Amino acid sequence: MKDKDLKTTAPPGARVWRDDSAAIPRERNLLIAWWMAVIVALVFIVGAVLLKPDPYREIVVFIGDGLVITFQITIVSMTFALLFGLLAGLGRTSHTPWINTLASLYVEVIRGIPLLAQLFWIYYALSRFIKLGPHVSAVLGLTICYGAYIGETFRAGIQSIPKGQMEAARALGLSRGQAMRYIIIPQAIRVILPPVGNEFIAMLKDSSLVSVLAISDLLRRGREYASRTFAYFETYTLVALVYLLMTLMFSRAVYYIEVGMSRQNKEEPVGLMHRLAGVLLDLVVLDFIGLIVYGLVQGIALFLPDLAVGVILLGLMGVVMVAYTLFGWVRFGRTPGMMAVGLRLVNAEGAFLTWGAAIKRLVVALLPLPGLSLFGLLPSLGGQIWHDRLAQTSVIRD
Repeated sequence: MKDKDLKTTAPPGARVWRDDSAAIPRERNLLIAWWMAVIVALVFIVGAVLLKPDPYREIVVFIGDGLVITFQITIVSMTFALLFGLLAGLGRTSHTPWINTLASLYVEVIRGIPLLAQLFWIYYALSRFIKLGPHVSAVLGLTICYGAYIGETFRAGIQSIPKGQMEAARALGLSRGQAMRYIIIPQAIRVILPPVGNEFIAMLKDSSLVSVLAISDLLRRGREYASRTFAYFETYTLVALVYLLMTLMFSRAVYYIEVGMSRQNKEEPVGLMHRLAGVLLDLVVLDFIGLIVYGLVQGIALFLPDLAVGVILLGLMGVVMVAYTLFGWVRFGRTPGMMAVGLRLVNAEGAFLTWGAAIKRLVVALLPLPGLSLFGLLPSLGGQIWHDRLAQTSVIRD
């Protein structure tokens, strides 16, 4: 394509890459659109709550617990869907005929049935033989459905690795299973992670379907409020914008996962959004851990009825969050969220932090106000967050 053709086909003001196939707008244009959507959604929500608290403030309070339920169902379902998808992907690439056939049958059948129909069948039709609660049915339906789609993602990722890798591993004396475990799958993960992140976003939106099972998720809480007050426009507008904000945040996190996996531009400074993407992913992991802790505390409360569940849960989660952060910084130089987006925390010498340095950094970051020191990233304030400056640490691209 010639330069004069690029000038006529590219959007006005857009910078493009020139190659023999297409003119591709740079990531900057997508980032501008992302920020526009985020700002419009936030301005509407905050403005509506402040300028017209009745009913918008009441709606936000009413649907808050539904947002937690939506998030938790999505996280648990995605965790099990990854396991189902891994098994389905390995089965689809297996040389054993009956395993390959079973995996292919699972993928073809499940992908051919709408998710809503699967949820109805599990909760209502299957109850003729086994009674499942609404939450179990919701998680099972999302897991089975998305496991099939993720299975195809695993299959494509595994098959994207050159066949010579497997042949070389077998020539070195590794069995097929060992070659898949140590050679093929670690390389395929770099191909698989971005589309799996997109599946998580799709599941987050499709989790709204579980409201038909009498689960008080975000959409059902909104429907309950609207049916009680007849404020349909206000309620469903806020529900839609909350879903939009959630998907926008995770779509940006998926982008930074792709950046981290590509290992490009390692010398560039780490921006605010890149850091926050790692924090968001760490919150997802901690939320899943919190579900396990909550289940344990509730189990203990069955034998100790007078147990202050709320206070104990908050205390345990505080300890878990501190241990999670400090252990990741000291042992690996990064938390799981930082690892996913390709970031690493180092001291002034470029080495891992000691326990003392890690504790100092965490205390400095939390004592004034969580997130306050991020203002230090502004060029006029030095371009480095304040708790990194005081603790003599820095976040670099891995």
